[in-house]
Amino acid sequence: MGEQAKFAPIRVFFEKRGNAKYISHLDLYRAMSRAVTRSKLPVWFTEGFNPHIYMTFALPLALGIEGKCESVDLRVLERTDKSNFSEIADSLNSVMPPDLRIIRVATPNRKANEIAKARYLIETDNKIKLDGFLSQPKIEIMKKTKRNSTTIDVSPHLEWESEKSVLTLPAGCEFNINPWNVFAPVYATNVERIAILCKNGEIFS
Repeated sequence: MGEQAKFAPIRVFFEKRGNAKYISHLDLYRAMSRAVTRSKLPVWFTEGFNPHIYMTFALPLALGIEGKCESVDLRVLERTDKSNFSEIADSLNSVMPPDLRIIRVATPNRKANEIAKARYLIETDNKIKLDGFLSQPKIEIMKKTKRNSTTIDVSPHLEWESEKSVLTLPAGCEFNINPWNVFAPVYATNVERIAILCKNGEIFS
């Protein structure tokens, strides 16, 4: 494996807004890969028959939802610390497509399997209707898995802060709820993920 095995992990935080919210996760992966290549950042490639840039997204964002706290993990082939994190961010931003913007770069602190919840800012033109819907004692949705589909009541799992228009839902690999599955778009004009939380309540970083 030689020199290829020597790398430093970095976590790139970014925003996904405007028309970029309609980019699928696969297209986002491609857009990020192109940006990393154009930035000439010395990144680590996977080994094997089809090498590609090592790139891991902590919590893929559902189509049609904006995000202000998204992140992707990369591995760089040179010593990296706080002194050049801003240079990496600037280099990537110079080649990023519209509506995708790097916020900051940092050393990974938490693991993706620690993620437990996500907070969403809900914009609506009918707040009374949305409040009434999310205050119901039972809200049933169809939850799909690889093998089958089942109906679940999500009302015990959601936290609705009406005064802030913030909805907190389970997120992560163990149990994840898409906001669009909770309420139809008729109840909201825009949804933005504003925070990702770990099991201990701390912000994912």
